Amino acid sequence: MLSRCLATALAVTLTACAGESTPAVRATPELPLQTPLLAPQAPVVDLDGRLHVGADVAAPSEGLPQVAAHGGATVSHGTVRDGVGAAEVIAYLLADAASYASLDDGDGTDVQGLPEGLVIRFAAAPPTVRVAAGTPATLVDDTVRVVQAINAALPRAWQLGFSPDPIPADASAPADGDIVVTFAPQASWTADAIPPGDEGVGLAAPRYAIAPTNDPEVPWRIEIVAGQIWVDPAQTEGLERLGVIAHELIHLLGRNHVDPGRFPPTLMVAGGSEELSEHILHPLDREALHAVYGRLAAGTTPDRIAEELGPWSVTSLHVRGELEIGAQCIAFGAALRNGLAQPWAFGPTPDSNLEDNAALPGSVLWTGRLLGLTPHTETVAGTAAMTVDLANLSGSLDLTGLERWPADAAPGTPGSGATWHDGRLRYGIAVRGNTFVQTGGDAGLVTGAFFGPSHEGMGGVLVREDLSAGFGGTR
Repeated sequence: MLSRCLATALAVTLTACAGESTPAVRATPELPLQTPLLAPQAPVVDLDGRLHVGADVAAPSEGLPQVAAHGGATVSHGTVRDGVGAAEVIAYLLADAASYASLDDGDGTDVQGLPEGLVIRFAAAPPTVRVAAGTPATLVDDTVRVVQAINAALPRAWQLGFSPDPIPADASAPADGDIVVTFAPQASWTADAIPPGDEGVGLAAPRYAIAPTNDPEVPWRIEIVAGQIWVDPAQTEGLERLGVIAHELIHLLGRNHVDPGRFPPTLMVAGGSEELSEHILHPLDREALHAVYGRLAAGTTPDRIAEELGPWSVTSLHVRGELEIGAQCIAFGAALRNGLAQPWAFGPTPDSNLEDNAALPGSVLWTGRLLGLTPHTETVAGTAAMTVDLANLSGSLDLTGLERWPADAAPGTPGSGATWHDGRLRYGIAVRGNTFVQTGGDAGLVTGAFFGPSHEGMGGVLVREDLSAGFGGTR
């Protein structure tokens, strides 16, 4: 039997295709603008009728066996072959490395002696992204959303920063560790940064450095230590602009252009990918970032890519929950593959922002479940309850009765597992439009959204060093 989530998605698709014209799209509230201080939060994506929080890694409900019922939530658990796979990641990184057979060190000196190329990455510490002074809030929002999408693919120890302090317009060059993003017409870009005949809408200019290593086989390495990005906002907009920003930012994380005929599903083809994703990155982009910054050492040569990558699985472990709200549903959970756990949640977009819903009382309570995975493949589950005071758009998220099951084991009925830590977590939250973020409480980052035409549901993700979890609830 089809799940309510899948059946609803199919019904929407069939309805749109049945007639000669596409039904009018229902106007929904726009997502609130993101600011530099929100860059550490998980991405929230509007998918024309559905809000998606977290990484684009949700397994289809029909691909997982249902293993338990937790209150009103159905719980599924199992493995799915949904990764890119070692052979393709290695082939991509080999092609990428070959593109660095020689390079400009940023001072006009051509660095030779790399006949087989090199896997280039940013310096040992993650860079800090900064925008130029005077950047409009909408373009800051675009840049933050790209950073959130990239961070969702990177290991926890290698998250990009985003400074709230813009770079002065008269700054000559970015400091080491900085990536500066400037939105301006191409005619005003730094003259020596524009390749002859280049009429693109975006450009990345990395600054390289040669650094010694402790490896006798590779006594030195070339790394990116800073960089600048220019984007002409008049020549691109919407999803395409997000793709341009991401393409240039990933350049400064070390990835170069690859053959579009061999690797079409990536942003890193010359001119940028023609296949646009609302989640910005393609699966190959995400897995290459994870491989380079989660497995490979700085200065990796092509002949060592496979050895340093090590075991690289195409199979993910998933835990998934579903809650019905009327004729639709909320889904939430987490996926873990190659050591990276990624939580997610999604549900139908509300008709208005929460603060504009006059039908709700002064204080609103949603209750439901949390489902997640630890780095050791243990499933964690518990009760999720969120209260919001509509007068000040703040409240609390309480996660209680948290219990865990053994590594790789399916979760059982509530009460059948062992207590996880002390069994509870609590966070203060603040509402922004139809989204919310944590304002304090226990360790971890909470990002969430409200679901359903009249905010019948809520859901989101929790990211901690010891747990990646999705949660959902109904009021």
